[in-house]
Amino acid sequence: MAELFIFTLFATIVAIYSVLPRYRQLRVTYTLWNKPFVALLTALGLTVLASYAGSIYLQNTDKTTLWSLTTSYTQSPIEITALEIEFIQLAAAITIMGIFLGVFLSKSVRIRNEQMLLSTLRDLYNRGEYATLVEVLRDNYTPLIDHPKKPTPPSEQQWRDIDITVTHTLIETEEEAEKLDDSSPLIKYVEEDNAEQTARERVRDSFELKRRQATYYLTALRYRLSDSAEGASSYTETLLLDPEFGAKHPILDPGLGIDIILDTDLDGFRRRDVTHQYLTTLLREENSLLYQEISNNMSMDGIYRYRVDPDNRLLHALFSDCSRAEELDAYKPVGDTAKEMLRDQGTKDYDKYNAQRLTSVNRSKDYVFNDPLFIAISFFDIMVREAFYQRIDWHMWLYYYESMTRLMCENYENTEETDPDSEWPNDYSRLMYEMISNMGDLLRIMERLVKNDEYDVKDEDGDFDEFIALESYRRDRGGTIPKSAVEIMLSCHQEILTTEEIPHQFKKYITEILFTRCSDLREYEEGSLPWKYSEFMLRRLEAMIEGRSGPEYHRELELVYNDGVRHEIVAKGATGGWIVDELDELIQSS
Repeated sequence: MAELFIFTLFATIVAIYSVLPRYRQLRVTYTLWNKPFVALLTALGLTVLASYAGSIYLQNTDKTTLWSLTTSYTQSPIEITALEIEFIQLAAAITIMGIFLGVFLSKSVRIRNEQMLLSTLRDLYNRGEYATLVEVLRDNYTPLIDHPKKPTPPSEQQWRDIDITVTHTLIETEEEAEKLDDSSPLIKYVEEDNAEQTARERVRDSFELKRRQATYYLTALRYRLSDSAEGASSYTETLLLDPEFGAKHPILDPGLGIDIILDTDLDGFRRRDVTHQYLTTLLREENSLLYQEISNNMSMDGIYRYRVDPDNRLLHALFSDCSRAEELDAYKPVGDTAKEMLRDQGTKDYDKYNAQRLTSVNRSKDYVFNDPLFIAISFFDIMVREAFYQRIDWHMWLYYYESMTRLMCENYENTEETDPDSEWPNDYSRLMYEMISNMGDLLRIMERLVKNDEYDVKDEDGDFDEFIALESYRRDRGGTIPKSAVEIMLSCHQEILTTEEIPHQFKKYITEILFTRCSDLREYEEGSLPWKYSEFMLRRLEAMIEGRSGPEYHRELELVYNDGVRHEIVAKGATGGWIVDELDELIQSS
């Protein structure tokens, strides 16, 4: 019966192995398949078999002792009885089971056969088993991605540099001595000083040599004791940058990309490139994690600020600390992919954005969150607003709105699905409105930060902090977020007004939004920061009218201004923020 229990334990190991996820089954190969563990398991297995054979032998004989040995050093013989055999058998079986259960159930395991791990990764990739491959990568994140850097032994050149330094010191000292006359009483003093200085230099450099050697050996020992897989780590980096695998793993398991985004301590790993490919895939794949999180992240935290919820893991990883998004250039893959999509639309016979899919009353309001361009615009909106509140002192590449608007205007066409008299004649109109509206909200954030003392946006001298201040009225593409918002909003407005295909009614709508925002800023006391931003808007408008594309822009601007926009601004100005006189002077022809 004892033997039955032993083999039941082994059957349990097999049963557990068969129901484990594939990535945990693979642990056996690269954690146990090395000489020490193979030797240990072999010895334990032979112990079980030998004890089993001994137990059978005793059961079929009248003997109670399998083995007895009497030595001159013992007063009584050493015997192995049937009970002891069974205990030895049980101990060996439990040890085997413990080893396998430790491999199966541990949160992480140590890599003991790197070549087998590397072979496993390649085999999974070649077979297209991407889901298992992602799980193996996440299961071994520390050795494969967060790999400790291998210490570099001090080169012989470093030791030569020390010798050269000593030699130069001696030569310079000897040259000084030669300048003295042989009969000078200073000669003896200089020679003694040279000898003393040489001795000090040699002691110092000998100490430096020993210090560097000790540091290297200590670092090398730490590296050997760490969980490292240098060759497999290099292959993992190549794997994550592979276009085919890069288009799969963000969808199969978005958590791997989030782990890499959050791991600011990665040393030597191409974290930025992996993040770019990761975000590009998420934007291209409809209903990916990026779509879901932006849809779920529309709740506001106060006024004009999104609540970056920790439950939305990706957005929280990027924007809870916007310096992380800045370090990774998170805006680039999203902005570049959106522009590429717009260029592709321009080459198609049927451009779906010239219809009203996103604005149709027959669709739910949440339908827009299935569109990649809307997701890209919302991504920038969340990022830039959060960066502004975190006092980032540059524009976070809000200028992508400008280039996206230009491409939308190039693609814009009036088709039978376009409604020229509606608020948004087509989907391009809706998307351009979103960008203009988002930039207007950035100026509202500026107002809020200035008005509320709780934000403390001034330094000790009473001047506004750099992230919000308006130092000059000159155009500056490297400016702050609110200043860039003014420049880009006006630039987008010019693109919209000078695009012949865009309906007159929509041009009026966008112009009214722009001038209303300027009027709101004009309500503040002259010389205040909001007032300065309104003045900056007027001066930029004047410069654009007088610029190279000014005549066409001026003509369209005058048409929409006199066709109802002026009336709305007059009504707005009646409650404060009077800018009609300045606008009349800029826009209306004499």
